[in-house]
Amino acid sequence: MTPAVIRLSVYLGCAVAILAQAPVAAEESLAAKAREALLRAALYWSGTVASHGGYVWEYSTDLTTRRRGESGDLPGTTNWVQSGTPAVGSALLRCYAATGDRRLLKGALAAGHCLAYGQLESGGWDYSIEHDPARVKHWYHHLGESGRKLANTTTFDDDNTQSATRFLIELDRYVDDAAVTTAVARALACFQTAQYRGGTWDGAWPQRYPPPKGSYGEFPTFNDNTMSDCVRTVLLAWETYGRPEDEAALKRCLEFYLRAQQPPPQAGWPQQVDRDLAPAWARRFEPPSVCSAESRDNGALLLDMFVRFRDPRYLDAVGRCVEWYRTARIGGDEKRGEWARFYELRTNKPLYFTRTYQLTYDDSDLPIHYSFKGNYGIDSLLRRYDSLRAAGTAAAATPPPTSRTPEQWREAALKLEPRVTAILAALDSLGRWVKTVPRTEQTRDAEGRIGQSVDKDRPLDMMYTSTTVSNLLALAEYSTACNGGLAVTVPAQLPAP
Repeated sequence: MTPAVIRLSVYLGCAVAILAQAPVAAEESLAAKAREALLRAALYWSGTVASHGGYVWEYSTDLTTRRRGESGDLPGTTNWVQSGTPAVGSALLRCYAATGDRRLLKGALAAGHCLAYGQLESGGWDYSIEHDPARVKHWYHHLGESGRKLANTTTFDDDNTQSATRFLIELDRYVDDAAVTTAVARALACFQTAQYRGGTWDGAWPQRYPPPKGSYGEFPTFNDNTMSDCVRTVLLAWETYGRPEDEAALKRCLEFYLRAQQPPPQAGWPQQVDRDLAPAWARRFEPPSVCSAESRDNGALLLDMFVRFRDPRYLDAVGRCVEWYRTARIGGDEKRGEWARFYELRTNKPLYFTRTYQLTYDDSDLPIHYSFKGNYGIDSLLRRYDSLRAAGTAAAATPPPTSRTPEQWREAALKLEPRVTAILAALDSLGRWVKTVPRTEQTRDAEGRIGQSVDKDRPLDMMYTSTTVSNLLALAEYSTACNGGLAVTVPAQLPAP
C-alpha cells in the first residue's frame, strides 16, 4: 500500500470514527442539559414554590398576586390535594429515582408530611389542607381529639383521596418514615370501610365517605374517574403490600362494573347509579343518562384489567360499549369523532343544557364550565379494543422499564429528544415555565349564567402546576433512558403498613 493510500485510509477511518461519535456526544450534551434543567426546576418548586411542603394549581411569578386551586385565591397556609400536592410530590419522587439527588427526595417527603398532616380522621382527604390553626374551624384532622364534632368527610371525587394514597404508597418504598407509614395504613383502612358490601352496590365506592344520605354523594360514582381511581389505588396497594383484603376489594369492584353496565343497545355506563343500578341525577347539569366520557374511562380501566387478569368478561363488556359508541357519534370522522356527553335513555338522543340549566336537545347555548360534547379519547379506546380483541388472551402488557435492552433505552431517548429540546427552550434561569396570560375571572349574572371576565390590559406572568409536573416527568423519563435505567431502585413489594 502506498503512503498516499495509507494516509487516505487513516483519514477515512478518522472521519468514520468522528461521525460515529458525534451523535453520542450530542446525546450526552442534551442529557447533561436535561439533568441540569430537571434539578433547577424541581429544586425551585420544592424550595421556593412549596408552602408547608404542599402546592396549589397555579401561581403568579411573585407567588402572591395569584395563588389558586379550584377555588379563588388562597393564602400561603392553604394547599390543594386535588391535582396539587400529590402530583408534585410524585413528580419529585420520579425525578429522584432518575437522578439520585437526595434533595429531591427531601422535597417529596415534605409533600408527604403535608398530606399526612391534612389527612382526616375518616382516613382520606378533602380538596384542600389548611395549616393555619385559626383557619381550621370546620374539619376534623386526625391530629388531636378536640374536633370530633367537626366535618370529617373523605372525598373520592376528582382523584382526591386516591392520588394522595397512591403517592404515599410510592413514597413508602423510598423512605422509612413513621408519618408516611401511619398515613398509608389509615388511608387503606378508609378504602376498606368505605367500600359497599352486600346488595346491588356491593364492591362500589361512594363519591364521599361517610356517604351523605339522600344525596348523590352516596351513589356509586363513575363521574370524574371516581371509581376507576379507587380501583387503581387498591390495585397498587395490593401489588405493593400483598394484602388479600386489597385483592378482594379490587375484584369485588370489577364485578360491580359488570353489573352496572347498561343493557344494549346503550351498553355504556352512567355517571352514577341508584339502588336499582339505574342512572341517577347528580348536579343540576348531570342528568340520568348514558355518558360517553365516563364510559370511555370505564372501558379503559376494563381493558387494563383484561390485560392484567385475562378475564374475557372485561373485554366483552368493552365490546358491547364499543357497539354503542359506533352508533352514537354525532360528528367528526372515523379517525377523530365527536360524541355528546349525555345520551337520553331509550331514545339515545344527545342531551344538553342551556346556560340557565334548562335541559334540552339543542346545543346552541351551552354553559362554558363543563364539557357537553367532545372526543373524550373514545377513538383511542376503539383502536385499543380492536387491537386487544384481535390479540385475545395473548395480549401482552407493556414490559417494565427494568427489562428494556440498551437499544430500547436508546430508542426511548431519541423519541423524547424533540420534546425535551422544547422543554429546555421554554425554561427560564430560575427553573420556571412561565406563561403570560390575560387576567381572567369567573363571573355569574343575575340568572346564574357562568361566564368569564378577561382583562387583556393587565396580563399576568403565570406558572402552572400541571405544566411543571408534565415537564418534570418528561425530563425524568429522558434522563432515565439516557442512563439506561433508574439511578435509584427500590423494592416493588413491602411489608404491610
